Amino acid sequence: MKKLFAKKAASVLVFLTMLTMLTSLLPVFAADSTAQIYLHCAAYYDSEGALVDAKFISGTLNDDEIEAFVKVYEPDGALKAKVFEWTEDLQPTENSGKEIDISDPYKSVVILHTNDMHGALAGSSSVIGSDSVAALKKLDDAVLADGGDAAQGVALASQSMGEDVITIMNAAGYDVMAVGNHEFDFGLEQLSKLRNMASFPMISANVYSDGSPLCKIDGKTNGENVIIDKNGVKVGFFALTTRNTATSTKPENLAGLEFRDEVETAKEQVSYLDAQGADVIIAITHMGVLKESLCSSEALANAMAGTELDAIIDGHSHTVINEDIGGITIAQTGTGGANVGRMEIDIDENNNVSINETMLSKEFFKNIEPDPDVASVIDSVSAELNETLMQEIGETEITLWGGGLKNFKDGASIAESRVGETNFGSIISDAMIFDAEDIIPDTYKNSSGEIDIPIVAIENGGGFRASVPNGKITRGSIINALPYANTVRIKEVTPAILYKALEGYIASVTAQDPETGFLTAEYSGSFPQIGGMRISYDPNKAAGEKLTNVSLIAENIDLDRNDSSTKIILASNDYVIEQGEFKDIPMIAEGSGLSEAVINYINHITNNGTEPLVMPTTTGRIMTDGAYKPKDYTAHINLKNADALNNGDTVQFYLDGKLYDKPGVLNNGVLDITVPDGAHSIKLRPDQAEVFVNNYSGNGVIDVYGNLNLGYPELEYQ
Repeated sequence: MKKLFAKKAASVLVFLTMLTMLTSLLPVFAADSTAQIYLHCAAYYDSEGALVDAKFISGTLNDDEIEAFVKVYEPDGALKAKVFEWTEDLQPTENSGKEIDISDPYKSVVILHTNDMHGALAGSSSVIGSDSVAALKKLDDAVLADGGDAAQGVALASQSMGEDVITIMNAAGYDVMAVGNHEFDFGLEQLSKLRNMASFPMISANVYSDGSPLCKIDGKTNGENVIIDKNGVKVGFFALTTRNTATSTKPENLAGLEFRDEVETAKEQVSYLDAQGADVIIAITHMGVLKESLCSSEALANAMAGTELDAIIDGHSHTVINEDIGGITIAQTGTGGANVGRMEIDIDENNNVSINETMLSKEFFKNIEPDPDVASVIDSVSAELNETLMQEIGETEITLWGGGLKNFKDGASIAESRVGETNFGSIISDAMIFDAEDIIPDTYKNSSGEIDIPIVAIENGGGFRASVPNGKITRGSIINALPYANTVRIKEVTPAILYKALEGYIASVTAQDPETGFLTAEYSGSFPQIGGMRISYDPNKAAGEKLTNVSLIAENIDLDRNDSSTKIILASNDYVIEQGEFKDIPMIAEGSGLSEAVINYINHITNNGTEPLVMPTTTGRIMTDGAYKPKDYTAHINLKNADALNNGDTVQFYLDGKLYDKPGVLNNGVLDITVPDGAHSIKLRPDQAEVFVNNYSGNGVIDVYGNLNLGYPELEYQ
């Protein structure tokens, strides 16, 4: 009786502590208008119904994530759990007290998995850091697997050719990884180095070199599969790399390799692992669900239905998947560390396997204290990386404009690349064409080896998120502006397809003032930046009828919107080219990571940085063609430290890098400048950081757009 009383007393104390904790958090939630509506707490009970422990659950989680949290934090001695849910004023909801089964199965194991991280291993507002993943692995006593494409992408990956990625994955405790198509991007010699660096097997059962598995390392791995014994469960893993790798990395990186049929290889691997006594068999596939795939993960599941294959941990298509096909679970977490998969596998007394897959979001990891040792490794790698990012690759005379432009602290920003042409958008598009020329198949070349088909490019206006100021260009400034680890892909299209796609992209511009040229727009991230072509459109026409002309720059010819036979190569990033009008068109080839493609192109056009980059603010690639007729306009610049000047004084300024012959006039601290129609870069001194004016967006022309306080751009007078 005393023992039971002591347990009940402890239960009351724990519960009161839980309520006190929740109450203390209320001011935080009250101050944060974006906070969740409900507060959650998991309570754990022993066989006598006494409270063993309680855990507050932070973040806006779905029911599956809450159940996963309960199981991850299950304390010793707990036999059942309840999740309590309160409103912000601590009133219980109808769902409060929901029971979750935490009874121990006969045998169980948890597989945590990632895929397509593309170097996104350091935690951020959108990335689940590997230090958090490592901490969850320890809490969950889990196996940690990756579906490939980890070693190429953002700066952390590309600058060390994947070596820093492997260093962090080693520290995080990865147990197995499939080789993705982008693991080949740095060549076979570098891939071999990465595989030898890894403390875990990097495997692919269907990639062969000279008749032997490419990933075989004597004394370490057979290169095809591995059996991991965890909690008495033998989990057999084998990996598959898409045969489409032949068109998704540069051909010279694949010399001498053989990519064998995925289904036939899977059948062989399942038979082998079953004979080796594996209780569970999982394929780690870098195949995805792209329509042009020679074999998708879904096709593999259909082909393997009825076999001993239990699950597919997938990658490659950057999609979030959690589905069952023919009794085989398929899971993929998206890309860039946005989610982590948690695959809970239970085996009963009759060896029947059941699988519960949960996708864990960034919100879930608010409840996980990052592993300090892994965090230290990430910090060390990042410090060395920062030195690399400061390396200069060239110099630009004019700012490369992109992302949102703020004219003063806390002011609203205008995303210029979402409403009109910018020079950075043009550079990115030209870089994709340059990369496409390097990977285009021979079938598009004449007998002299010259490409005999036009190439155009489209970059979405929301795909680059910062400007590169006039002056020195660093690697970091390019990579910072392109945060999405996109890759360059090419497809064959026709003028009719181009017209239809471009009509959709420019539909976000809904009207143009016939007197000022000001554009009313939704500032959609799909607004196009283009290369190899020019377009004109009438913003005031109905959606689908705005585009008045598309022409090829090099060929100096107009395209017919009804032409569905002329072949044109489209270069774009993987995000754009796999959506909309281009989605169902087979991919011809895949090239570099986008940031690397841009850096390579800048090196090319600046003679490896020995000559300045000269790219005008606009080049007439995107023009309006309606009632508005281009004309000079007056823009306004706030001048700082101009007390010595008087109203009516004139001030010289530079327009697009050159001293302009019409000085501005000071009016109550504001410099009024009359400039030609369109967007311009403005500065007062050759070495001064530029500001941006544009009558089409209203930047520097109007002070208020709706409820957004834009203000005027600001320059310091000396």
